[in-house]
Amino acid sequence: MSPEQHGPIASRLLLGKALQRIRLEANMSGAEAAKAMGFGAAKLSKIERGRAPVTKADLQRFFHVFDVSEDVRPTLLELGIQSRRPRRNRTTTLEQNLPGKNFEKYLGLEEVAVGIKDWHTHLITGLLQTPDYARALISVNPLLLPYQIDALVNLRIERQKVLHREKEPLHLWAIVEEQALRRVIGTPEIRDTQLRHLLEMGQKPNINIQVIPESTGTHPGLDGSFAILDAGAHLPPVVYIDSRGMNIYIEGIAELAVYKAAYDQIQSAALSPVQSAEAITMILEESR
Repeated sequence: MSPEQHGPIASRLLLGKALQRIRLEANMSGAEAAKAMGFGAAKLSKIERGRAPVTKADLQRFFHVFDVSEDVRPTLLELGIQSRRPRRNRTTTLEQNLPGKNFEKYLGLEEVAVGIKDWHTHLITGLLQTPDYARALISVNPLLLPYQIDALVNLRIERQKVLHREKEPLHLWAIVEEQALRRVIGTPEIRDTQLRHLLEMGQKPNINIQVIPESTGTHPGLDGSFAILDAGAHLPPVVYIDSRGMNIYIEGIAELAVYKAAYDQIQSAALSPVQSAEAITMILEESR
């Protein structure tokens, strides 16, 4: 784990997992560790799950109880500082006030992810949306004011920076149904610009775009969209499901295996990246 700069949510997740790993290696339960550090088990649980900032005093207690080596402490202290910083614009988001709650955790996971496998049935994933396409989608919500729409569009576009990082850009596998590509979002011009953007992004070595053609019929992904986020050695993989009422995170080993197998089956049903680019080009030519 490197002491590179992260947003506060990502820092909490990374720090919490690092502290949990140290505790487990010491063969101590959460209740035992919390008692030794002088606070409740609930507080330690929140820290380990990345749901609370960690004070310097708490970290010093942790270092003392577990005799953390001097070479590891600076990285943990730096993550602690980052976890306590005011939220940056990308995580100070009105999206957390929409019907789907707990979106901030996804932002943190997305920031530290090295790979995301995304499956969408009805629209193009946010990491590949153009500003106009995103605005047309977000504007459908009648509860949002114009300034809120602007903030959410800006957030969605800023999130895409993970695809263009100089060091280890996010590797994105995006699978989408042909129907979503044909759907006119906003205007035909917005849709066509979005399709051309997909063709351009699909040329990047860290992005794979695949299309499930309408002729496929029944396939394993018909029961809903989901994304699998892989943060490498820093955090265990997580399945994220976005819905109107709530945002769901699936982290159990057995459940993860089910979603990974489902994604593999969806991928097998999709056109190859080259064939998918041809299919997108064909849709564009039809609209001329």
